[in-house]
Amino acid sequence: PGAAPPMAGMLPPLEEASVRKKRLDGIAKQLREKEKGASDRAKWTKIGKKGLALILNPDSSTKATVPDRKPGTTTPAKTTPKTTPKPDTPREAKRKRVDPEQERQSQIEEAKKREKVLLERLEREEIETKRQIEREREDRERRERSLETPRDALHRLYEPIFAALWEIEFAALGNTNPFRMVIDASNCADMGVPDYCDVIERPMNLTFVQTKVNSKSYESLQEFLEDVDLIVKNALKYNHHPDNPYHIAAKGFQKKFRKLARPLVKSLTKGMGSK
Repeated sequence: PGAAPPMAGMLPPLEEASVRKKRLDGIAKQLREKEKGASDRAKWTKIGKKGLALILNPDSSTKATVPDRKPGTTTPAKTTPKTTPKPDTPREAKRKRVDPEQERQSQIEEAKKREKVLLERLEREEIETKRQIEREREDRERRERSLETPRDALHRLYEPIFAALWEIEFAALGNTNPFRMVIDASNCADMGVPDYCDVIERPMNLTFVQTKVNSKSYESLQEFLEDVDLIVKNALKYNHHPDNPYHIAAKGFQKKFRKLARPLVKSLTKGMGSK
């Protein structure tokens, strides 16, 4: 067999090196441009999606965005933005504005409360002061009683009765007490009752009783009671007519005297009966 024909006519002619390099550079540039165009399209697509999200949900714009981070990097700590208080609207400011009349009434009420507290404190202090004075008086009387003589103790019993009788006044007699007047043999004629000592054997009056009370001369309660009772008996005897104003006054004096003496006599009688 014969030899095979040569293949040279089937292959393209070889390019020169400079031409081939220029062609390859052009191909590489086209590939880079395609790659950049794809990256730009992806970026604008992402921006479009974010814009659409902002249009559909405006509140999402206030949320903090997390920046893209490369692998291996840490996310910075999230900080809360400081908020500035919003100023009050005119309506809110008007609502917060205090009414002058209301404020004045509030001040008056507060003053009344303070005054009430002060008065209550003063009242408590006054009550406590009175109690203290009463305790001191009772202690003083207790000490005095421990040192008093029998006549002192007797004087403490009848002196209040005498004081009440001395203060009696009779309207029918010009608001006077005739039982204070001294009538005896030396002045009965001058007093307009010359026969007084002829009728009354033993004259007695509150002035004479007062002398014995002040000097603590009474030795028994019975002696004091008898002197006062004698004043009444003398007045009723000399002024025996029931319509006589001195007779009427003597009856009122006797009633007052018995009312004052009855509790004392009753307590003493009861005390003697219990022994």
